[in-house]
Amino acid sequence: MMSMKDYEVNTAVLFHTGFADGECNRLMFEGMKEKIVNDIRSAFEKDSTLSQNITSNLDFTFSGYKVKVEYTFSCHDENEAEAESFSNYCLQNIREGLQEKGYTMEKVTCEAGEMDMAWLDRLETMWFG
Repeated sequence: MMSMKDYEVNTAVLFHTGFADGECNRLMFEGMKEKIVNDIRSAFEKDSTLSQNITSNLDFTFSGYKVKVEYTFSCHDENEAEAESFSNYCLQNIREGLQEKGYTMEKVTCEAGEMDMAWLDRLETMWFG
């Protein structure tokens, strides 16, 4: 039986927003950024597995007609690969709904690291000596 550990998976998702290059699109796109952020954020929030495991803010960065969403996904798993795989799997649950709204997931990167539990050890030492 393997022991389970707590992992923090730094996850980044690159979405294409469905806009094509063009003069009027560029102006329109500026005005659409808030809607894009809200659409994507609400998809994350509606999915209970995602929303329960995300332990940071969703950070949005626009580049051209693409938007990168970065966040920390925390989970309890056997190893880093499993934790990364779980973070990616949870994203697949919202892929289709966002695709229907015109947002295409182009790239997902997940980098897991063991959660730093040193603060807990220090706390236990303070309380229990």
